[in-house]
Parts: sequence; C-alpha cells; structure tokens
Amino acid sequence: MPNKTIDTLTEDLLEILASYLEPVDLLHLAATSKHLHAALSQPNIWEHKAVDDFGDRFTITSILDSAGLELGAQNKPEPSDWKKYYRERHLAMAELNKDADAQIAQSEKDYDQAQELLRGFQASGEIDSLSQAAQLMVGVLDNFPGHAGCYHLLGFTLYVLNELEDALSLLEIGSMVDPNYEPIIELTNEIQGLLDGYGSTMTDGAPLLDSTKTLSTQLKSALTDIFQTFDQDKDGGLSPQELSEFVFKTNGSRPPAAFLTQMGIQFGKTSKGYLSLEGFFNFFLEQTLDDPIETRRDLEKHGWDGDRLVRMEVAKNA
Repeated sequence: MPNKTIDTLTEDLLEILASYLEPVDLLHLAATSKHLHAALSQPNIWEHKAVDDFGDRFTITSILDSAGLELGAQNKPEPSDWKKYYRERHLAMAELNKDADAQIAQSEKDYDQAQELLRGFQASGEIDSLSQAAQLMVGVLDNFPGHAGCYHLLGFTLYVLNELEDALSLLEIGSMVDPNYEPIIELTNEIQGLLDGYGSTMTDGAPLLDSTKTLSTQLKSALTDIFQTFDQDKDGGLSPQELSEFVFKTNGSRPPAAFLTQMGIQFGKTSKGYLSLEGFFNFFLEQTLDDPIETRRDLEKHGWDGDRLVRMEVAKNA
C-alpha cells in the first residue's frame, strides 16, 4: 500500500485545507514542495478562499445586474488573477480594521439609507431607488461580508421586482452567513410559497406561468373557456354587463361602472371599448404574478380544477 502524504491530497481536499489557513500559512505550506506550490497556486484555490473570506460579491453583482439594476462602480468584472485579488482584498481589510468603529458606523448608515430607499420605492415605484439601495448593500458587503441584513434587503429588492428565483439565490447565500437570521427565513418561506403557487403543490398539478413568466398554455385554455362563457353575444369582448356578471360570480359582488370601463382601458379592449380576450389574459397575468393562489381559487369558482387546470368533471374522473 503506497504511503500517503500531504502531496497526495486531492484538489478538493486542498481547497478545504486552504480555507482554514491564514494566507501566510498557506504560502509557507506551498513552499514545502514543488507539487504543493503548483497545486496551491491554482486559481480555483484562491477563488474559493476569496469567496470564503470576503464573500461571493461577483455572483451577487451578476444576479443583480441580470435583474436590470444599475450598480455603477460596484459592477466590477471578475478578477483574472484570483491570487492577486485575494492579496489586495486582504490588505484592504487590514486597513479597514485599523478604523473599524468608523467603518461600522458608515456601514450602518448606508444600511439605514438603503432601507429608506426601499420604502421610497414602495411609495413612488421609482426603479432608481432599488438600484441605489443595491449599490449601498454591495458596498457594505465588501467591508462586512457577514452582514446578513444586506442579503435580506437584496433578496427583498429582487422580490419586489418579481425575480423570485434570483431572490432565493441571494437569500441562500445570506442563510449560509447566518442560518438563524429570521428575516431571511421569513422572506425565503414567503417566496417559496409564491413559487409553489405558480407551479401547484400537487404532483400532477399544472403551472400557471411558463419559464418566461407568461401565462401557461393550460391557464390560457382555461381562461379562454371562461371568457367565452361570459361573452354571451360572441363579439370577442366582455361588455360592462358581461364583465359585471363575471366579477359577480367570481367575487360575489358587483363592481362600480367606472371599474368595468377601466378594465378595458388598463388591460386591453376591443374596438367597442370592451375588455378583450388579450386584456383578460393581461389581467390574470398581473394577478397571478401578485397572488397565484387567488388565480387558482378564481378558476375553481368557474368550474375548473385550480391545481390541474382542467374542468372539475374531468379532474373527478381522472
């Protein structure tokens, strides 16, 4: 049986070992043999160590950028030399620690400002507020990669943009930083509940949306059937009276006349000004993105199985 030495460690084990060593100790270990020097100089060793010690900032900024947020100077390219990047970040963190109290105070100020910007977005709908908040949070994480609150705010930012899968990705990174941070746990559960609603919790359930966040073929088929049921004169639109009947059967109350007129204007109308089939689709897309469970309940009130998206009588015989 061949002797096993540190030179025989696999790349994966060396990565794990490197994550526990201080940089100077890692360099001393690399100096003990040519094999270790070559193995411990590999970019992936220093990339993983940088992520472990300083956070996964490039994954974070890539997710935020793909969601359409403007990150300005915070949107930096991935390093071409991870070992050099690690050395520079290590020196920067050492300088930061010389005046840690001032840096903590500034980071808390930036965190509070990001919260204000998110509250401002909820009032105004200005997307620029979300971009500014994201920039502040990335800056805080550069200095304090263990700040779980930043991951929560970034996840919430993507949540309000309806980028739910990406929001979960950021929250997952935050949960690795602090598995017990309650706001991350609560938001993760809320988003997962929404995703379960889009896709149905039943094993044979049908999705409400497709991968591009548009109405699924099954949901369009159900909505078309419902629309045609209430389009009594078959003119391709729901007149105020027809639309009132639909709303009454759905909610049990009749809406005001202004609401009936506004539906066509807001979501799509025929030449007569009536709510069109496309407008009907647009209304349900907006509702489904906001509350998929409500869409499934609405379908059930019109004789459709809300999970399988087939007629009730078909579902019962399945």
